[in-house]
Amino acid sequence: MNRKWLSLVLTAALTLSLTVLPAAAVTNGDVDEAVSVLSGLDIISGYSDGLYHLEDGLTRAQFCKLAILAEGHGDQAAGSAYRSVFSDVAGSNWAASYVNLANEEGLMTGRGDGTFGPDEAVTLDQAVTVCLRLLGFTDGDIGPFWPEDYLVKAEKVGLLEGLTVQAGQELNRGQAFLLLYNLLQLPDAQGKTFGLRLGSSWVEDAILLDNDAEAADGTLHTLQTYANGTLTWYEKSAEIDDALVHRRGILLLDKMGKVKGFLPDDNVHKTITVKEVTASAVTDTAGNSYTISAATPVILDGEKTTYSALWYDLEDRDLTLYYAESGGITLVIAADAQRYGGTLLMGYYENASPNADDPSSITLLGHTFSVAEDVSGLSGLSVGEKITISLNGVGEVSRAWSADEKKTTVEAVLDSADRGTLTHVSGLSIAVEISNSSRAEELEGSLVKVNPSGMGKASVSALAGGTGHKLDVKNRTLGSLPLADTIKVYDQVGSAPVVEIKLEDILTDTVAADKIAYVGTDENGQVDLLLLKNVTGDAYTYGIFRTSTASSGQKGGEDYSEWRTLAIESSAGTSPYCASVQTVRETFGGLAITAGGKIAGVETLTKVDNVSRSAFDGKDFVVLEGVRVPISDSVQVYNDDNDTWIDLAVAKGYSDTLTVYYSGVLGGDAKVRVIAVGK
Repeated sequence: MNRKWLSLVLTAALTLSLTVLPAAAVTNGDVDEAVSVLSGLDIISGYSDGLYHLEDGLTRAQFCKLAILAEGHGDQAAGSAYRSVFSDVAGSNWAASYVNLANEEGLMTGRGDGTFGPDEAVTLDQAVTVCLRLLGFTDGDIGPFWPEDYLVKAEKVGLLEGLTVQAGQELNRGQAFLLLYNLLQLPDAQGKTFGLRLGSSWVEDAILLDNDAEAADGTLHTLQTYANGTLTWYEKSAEIDDALVHRRGILLLDKMGKVKGFLPDDNVHKTITVKEVTASAVTDTAGNSYTISAATPVILDGEKTTYSALWYDLEDRDLTLYYAESGGITLVIAADAQRYGGTLLMGYYENASPNADDPSSITLLGHTFSVAEDVSGLSGLSVGEKITISLNGVGEVSRAWSADEKKTTVEAVLDSADRGTLTHVSGLSIAVEISNSSRAEELEGSLVKVNPSGMGKASVSALAGGTGHKLDVKNRTLGSLPLADTIKVYDQVGSAPVVEIKLEDILTDTVAADKIAYVGTDENGQVDLLLLKNVTGDAYTYGIFRTSTASSGQKGGEDYSEWRTLAIESSAGTSPYCASVQTVRETFGGLAITAGGKIAGVETLTKVDNVSRSAFDGKDFVVLEGVRVPISDSVQVYNDDNDTWIDLAVAKGYSDTLTVYYSGVLGGDAKVRVIAVGK
């Protein structure tokens, strides 16, 4: 076969599979994790300004150094120093030892004229070749044609996971880091995980629990892990990034048995905020239920127990759930109780038990609170008085003041105006008689200010008050104010019910000041509450628009009227039909409806046909028109052949190609909302 023709065929195939994208195509989450792992292993280091400059280019000499360190031969490099193997790499050059050793090991060779080109940019082809050679693959394993066969092999073994770079393209630092991170996690030609060579020994299936723990023997600053049913504390010879805490993977140890690195795996785990706990399940604040067996191990306050032994102690804590491949929950880790820590509430002192002189519990805003043993300021206050209280992590009253001495704003979501039920932003349930019920009906589902007006009574009002400053999501600031670690963020379409989101759900680097409806701050001057005006699109319900008509009056010529109505059908069912002033086709989109049954907003989606199954990165991302787009956690998946809502995994097994609908703008805030198969 003609070699040139074969080369063209392979290049064309690669062009189809390796989408052409700019350097920024690598997601921040992928690169951040790569940096966390590689820096902990001393393979990479930041600049003097503390940053990694991920978008900067990388030279051939620099990549040689990274490759030598990634294979664990950094201590051998010194033996190759002070020799001039290449005419353009003097023995005194900082990179000489790494370039020479890489050449000796056959990882990267010169240009055939006695030069190396140390300052030339390293390309994807060159970097992939080095990584495949590190894995132990030879030309016989790969094929005779370079770089085509090497790139095909790299994609096949998983080296290019998360990378969308064209053949021949120069790599930036972030892309190179991700490539090396993939290398560490892959099996070599003999089937052994490559990264294991960086440790003298290792512990598999280890979960990192605490990066700064006190060991059972009193040793401070240890790493606490859970593996093989046992809690263990390790001293560290290298720092482990806090971002890796709660991940499961391989713990690498040095000759002294100290931790020198960690390789996380992709096993599923999920952190939830608990709303309700029973002996067999927990329910999170989004209403999702998780079944947990009685014998499931639970790590609580640094000790191992079982779910049946203390499920009732989990109510006020965030939980991290770990899943087996079969889908069952195999481990629960309970965070330190800090859900309510520092929460301030103001209301009338409604009751005390057993008495106000030495209460073990008090009632405020319709909620009964236990009183901490070391409570301060409560003994001087009387039932019937308007007071302010502060809570500790488990929701106990830790301090109290008269309302004249300390005032605060009570912010909550109005669940029901009729029943007077609200959910404070901390998650506490409030039950009061609403004194302005007619106004409250308009605010159902909204974030409101609760104004105590008497014993067991309160009025509610809309929260309003931005700062005139933009939100810098990347740097976690609002103007000059820092964001609190415990910040609560809500998004809202018009006057439809709010939805609680996470800061990372905001896919743009900044949010304009006019998109921020309310800003709340804590006692330290940090922003701890944000109400946004339809910034993420997450406040819509997505599915199929369903249209109909409604009418009233008599048709005999008197008072007859007819109007269009619109509803949204999703896997959760069909919403009420609401009067609509616009004509909407029965296609996929989003709808926001107020508590009063009015349409607050309609979201149209952009359709992409014939998306290959291979374009999906699990259930988290899909590549659309060359852009890697996140898939919503609540994505709706529809089978058009039998009109049923199905799971994404089922859809990918049903068809080779899928139809994807996304909100927002590709390359910006795009997020996949609906996926369809069939017809």
